[in-house]
Amino acid sequence: MAAGSVRRPAGRRLALLLVGLLTVVGWAGAQGRAPAAALEVPVEQVVVGDEGYAVTAGPGDRLERFPVEVLGVLHDGGNGFPLVLVRADGPFIERTGGVAAGMSGSPVYLATEHGDALLGAIGYVFPNADHRVALVTPIADMRAADRGWPPARVEVPGYGEAVPVATPVLLSGVSTRAAALLEPLFGDARVTPLPVQLSGTAPADADAAFRLEPGSAIAVSLISGDVQVSAVGTVTAVEDGRLLAFGHPFLGSGAVALPFVPAYVTAIVPSSEVPFKLANVGARVLGTIEQDRPTALAGHLDREPPTVAVSLSLLGSAGEQRYAYRVAADERLYPVLVATGALQLIDRALGATDGGFAELAWEITLRGGERVNLLEQVNHPSDIALAAAQLAGGPLAVLAANRYRGADVERVSLNVRLDDRQRVASLEEAVLESEEVAAGDAAHVHLRLQPHRERAVVRTVTVPLPSDLAGEVTLLIRGGAVPRATGDLELDEKEIDAPRTFGELLDALRSRVQASELVVEAVTEDGELRRLLRAPFPFVVTGHERVELSVLPAEDADAPLGAEPQRDAEQDGGATDGTDGR
Repeated sequence: MAAGSVRRPAGRRLALLLVGLLTVVGWAGAQGRAPAAALEVPVEQVVVGDEGYAVTAGPGDRLERFPVEVLGVLHDGGNGFPLVLVRADGPFIERTGGVAAGMSGSPVYLATEHGDALLGAIGYVFPNADHRVALVTPIADMRAADRGWPPARVEVPGYGEAVPVATPVLLSGVSTRAAALLEPLFGDARVTPLPVQLSGTAPADADAAFRLEPGSAIAVSLISGDVQVSAVGTVTAVEDGRLLAFGHPFLGSGAVALPFVPAYVTAIVPSSEVPFKLANVGARVLGTIEQDRPTALAGHLDREPPTVAVSLSLLGSAGEQRYAYRVAADERLYPVLVATGALQLIDRALGATDGGFAELAWEITLRGGERVNLLEQVNHPSDIALAAAQLAGGPLAVLAANRYRGADVERVSLNVRLDDRQRVASLEEAVLESEEVAAGDAAHVHLRLQPHRERAVVRTVTVPLPSDLAGEVTLLIRGGAVPRATGDLELDEKEIDAPRTFGELLDALRSRVQASELVVEAVTEDGELRRLLRAPFPFVVTGHERVELSVLPAEDADAPLGAEPQRDAEQDGGATDGTDGR
């Protein structure tokens, strides 16, 4: 910490005295906008006792000024950039109970002999200490948005551990249960994504009158439409078509393309942990957040980023219901965001948490116009809405994680057929009709399946055997969504028909095994895995079985018992390159 022993010039002392008078006369809960073109004060010139003010949006979107005093400078907090310790004061802070969640990014100005100078933005608070004390991220480091790294801990003697000012995550039409799906997005972030709170949508005329300036509230939009999820913070600076906000990372994702919209503060709620802002969000896209870095969010005004349009159709006992929402077109985000929206809307349609069956049909459109259509089913004994929602993001997660190229998802059309009945059957037994079958012929497997609370079902499936398959073979029989159980088998675990290009990946998605299919695979003596059969059923198949089969070479099938197999002369002089001819 700086000791505060540096003497200020007489002119600066006079300016600070005037600031003190202004605090008494004009700042006490008064509305006040930030300077139109603020000077900047370098951290190196800041000393203990410097005074100034901060600006933030209060209830009714009134820009509130409140006085601050410098308590010290943390030159090395383990994060690669300095932080300035300040204490906030005044009637506004007394009413709020301290620096509130949602105030991150609030600009802080110090008085100098040349006028009010921008120091930076409120970025960190002390949840377990005085709520009036905060750390300011310097404006120079906010502009160098790629500087530094999020600290695991910022420890300040006498105050304890500082954490980024919590970013309220506002939910409109989203339950706390659906919001729980968002937790993976914040798992590695150095920002507490709380409090999660319900919000509303501001009227269109409010958007038209919204003024974007230092101290005003904005919301970074993750989902918009029939479901809304956004994160609220404060604008630090607007200059030359660019915006700086928050004073700390949001998700810490680096380069991003996230829309930001107006936010309208309705109240600030005192809290024993950290006070927090309540807000509504607007619909007008103000611009794009392009950097989510340790020191700030940085973006451009009047640039609307691409989003993924999601249309969701739910067909159940109450008929068909249609919804639409948009999610951020970021492959690190959209699988979870699509699932979150789906859960909320399925919950809304069902009106209860219960078991059942769902069939999902996707049409995923990529920006180049290519489409991927696929079908899948899921059954759950107690929570079909959650099971279906988690499944909804599955194909998108595959596309997002592919190693070939960006998927560039543009639209997702998702049709979900819901059934409150349990449509599931467990595979209880598999018996071979014959334990010896000739290659090129077929093995007949008798199956006993037990549907939920219904009479057992017996089915016989015909499994074709390739002509080049021979020897002792293990047949693995399982439901399409059941993991392969190899037990003591030594298996070459290479994926069957593993894709080698993006096009092959799309084909694999289109032809992926469904949960309502029965899959039969063969494991040879050499550990080779070969898929032999996919058989559809009218329910989700669970469980797995294995049977042992002797596959006779095709030329042995018609030979008299005990006779030596006849060898073709040409075959005797066959390939000598070490291949098996397949």
